[in-house]
Amino acid sequence: MNDALIRKFCESPSRWPVVAGITTLLTLAVVYPLADDYFDERSKHADLRAQLADAETTAAALPAEELQVAELTTQLAALEQRTMDEESVAAFRSRLIELIRASGCQIRRFDVGAATARPWTKGDHAIDDAKKPTQSAPTPFQLERRSVTLAVDGPITAIHSLLESIENEKQLAHPRRLQLSAGNRGGTTVMMELELWFFALTRLKG
Repeated sequence: MNDALIRKFCESPSRWPVVAGITTLLTLAVVYPLADDYFDERSKHADLRAQLADAETTAAALPAEELQVAELTTQLAALEQRTMDEESVAAFRSRLIELIRASGCQIRRFDVGAATARPWTKGDHAIDDAKKPTQSAPTPFQLERRSVTLAVDGPITAIHSLLESIENEKQLAHPRRLQLSAGNRGGTTVMMELELWFFALTRLKG
């Protein structure tokens, strides 16, 4: 990032919204615990379904179990709308392109990587391997992660608008990398490269 761009940014009345937007995005995984809620509810949902099957012979216990399953199913459905699995990739791509164009930015690069998957265990952590328990019980799920790499350029206000729009989507995502550089010699535009990790839990096959 050259001196001209730094001076342009410091003199811009929009610098504080941009800083706030970037800070919010980069701390998304810490201040917005949707991912942990989603993974916990997904596991609870599976456990309660198993309990419901065992409790079918006990008429007194059945209504309470069914109520719990119904409540968790509703919560799970709301959280799953914020995940990106194989079926939702195309819709997500179209939605993000709409957000970029609406912000006034120009797309320079847009890649959605293939999913990587690993078994999900109880007490697991989607991002920080150091927080994963050394020994934990397996679950019938696997964690899917997709990397989305985006490069856009535009005025500082447009970059801020795009970051804000991405945050408002409230996807289960982790900002892996963000880099800003001068978009042109005059420093009137900014180039932003952003890498996001998107998560989903899917049931193991077999």
